[in-house]
Amino acid sequence: MPEWSYTGASVSDEKVEQALTAVKSACFGCEEHSDDCSLAKAARDIAGMTEAKQ
Repeated sequence: MPEWSYTGASVSDEKVEQALTAVKSACFGCEEHSDDCSLAKAARDIAGMTEAKQ
């Protein structure tokens, strides 16, 4: 099971996918992307949970 690095909680793969979908759906679709965007950072962190397993 992936681990959420901020709390150490184990999370199911299904919950990771649900969270990633939710964060991506919250995107405002700005014309210009910023690496400082908190939504983009959250999406990277969540996506990294599944990449770390592989």
